[in-house]
Amino acid sequence: QASVADEVASLKRQLEDRRGEREQSQRALDAVGLEISSAGRELSRRESRGITGHSMGGYGALKLAMRHPETFSSVYALSPGAMLIVTCVGVATALLAGLIAVFQYDIKKVLAYSTVSQLGYMFIGVGVGAYAAGVFHLMTHAFFKALLFLGAGAVIHAMHHAYHATHSHEDAQDMRNMGGLRRFMPITWVTMWIATLAIAGVWPFAGFFSKDEIIWQVGSRAVGIYQPWFQLFWVLALAAAILTAFYMTRLMIMTFHGANRTGDAERGHLHEVSPVMWIPLVVLAVLSVFGGWINVPHAIGQAPVFGWLPHSEWLHEWLHPVTEAADGIVAGMVPAFEEHSPVGGSEVLWAAVSVALALVVITVTARVLGRRTTLPAAQAAEPAGFRRILFNKWYVDELYDAILIRPIVALSRGLWRFVDDLIVDGMVNGAGYASRALGWVGSRLQTGQLNTYAFAVVAGALMLLAFVMLL
Repeated sequence: QASVADEVASLKRQLEDRRGEREQSQRALDAVGLEISSAGRELSRRESRGITGHSMGGYGALKLAMRHPETFSSVYALSPGAMLIVTCVGVATALLAGLIAVFQYDIKKVLAYSTVSQLGYMFIGVGVGAYAAGVFHLMTHAFFKALLFLGAGAVIHAMHHAYHATHSHEDAQDMRNMGGLRRFMPITWVTMWIATLAIAGVWPFAGFFSKDEIIWQVGSRAVGIYQPWFQLFWVLALAAAILTAFYMTRLMIMTFHGANRTGDAERGHLHEVSPVMWIPLVVLAVLSVFGGWINVPHAIGQAPVFGWLPHSEWLHEWLHPVTEAADGIVAGMVPAFEEHSPVGGSEVLWAAVSVALALVVITVTARVLGRRTTLPAAQAAEPAGFRRILFNKWYVDELYDAILIRPIVALSRGLWRFVDDLIVDGMVNGAGYASRALGWVGSRLQTGQLNTYAFAVVAGALMLLAFVMLL
């Protein structure tokens, strides 16, 4: 009996050990897979397809421009009108998507439309013929936007864990339900602020060098017959940069600062994410700081303060053999690029102005929003007026649905009902019905009775005889 009891106790311990290992593995899988699951909830399928399409389109255009200069970049550079149109599309994208991000409350939607806005800057760089600057912003943007998305995933992970523990059904992605998370998630808070300063274009972070170069290149193209257009584009590009600083500061203040709005019961379950999630944040934070130093423009590199950092023009020199032909064409078509902005001032001066504007916007936004009382999502009123238009993303989805989706669906249903169902299926089904009718008639002649067959033979013979006699 003692040996049996020992065996039973041993089996119980093994089962408990296996159960503990299984729970630990499940927690690890949940931590690793959270970013994927939260990203899947961040947008509707239509928005996800739109964002993915914009991202792949921007990357594809830049890749084509860089990889085939003899077939794309050079031909493109020979058409100032095409360059103007691409620049116009880039400016509109940066500005309109930035305005959408200003009035979103879902943390992932803010970053999604911020991504679209930054893609607009990449198109601006390609549009003005500054290919290296466009590729440079593509690279630096990868650092700080990946950091922002992963940081948002960490925040959603913490919020979801808190709501799950208390069986609450509040939205874990709505920034109105957050606030004060810096006390619970200090690593995520610091790294996301680094990414925010980078995307806002604050020196010496990576985004300053790439975004400032694109904006400066727009202003330097303000010569010739298209001078008024590029002057306007320069102003709008600066406005989009200011918008970026505003909506990113708004995201940080609503998420990490002020009073916590998660809930009294949920607050005790908030905590920093595990190392498997915050270590990538730290790595990307380092790249968001130093990633821009590999391609500092010559004028910035020679300036006081701005040029004190160890830097190089490695990316520009590396891409030069690819873009040399197109750069020569652009330089030949435009008599001489101005060495000052459309309203005066050198590149260094306007780099300093850009940094000062970004810092002013960040400071003012932080102070104003920090003093404002934000209600949880369940208590907040619905957006009204122009804010409602931006909250609903300029009603682009509704217009797309009304102009394209619904007419195509109606046409498809019409073709299905009248062409496919009535004509095609009617012909096929009609042939089947005719075959069945013919088979039914034939089956009536097969009775199995000899007198019936004899009668049919005699009747057929008489009919044939009558036919012959009539002829």
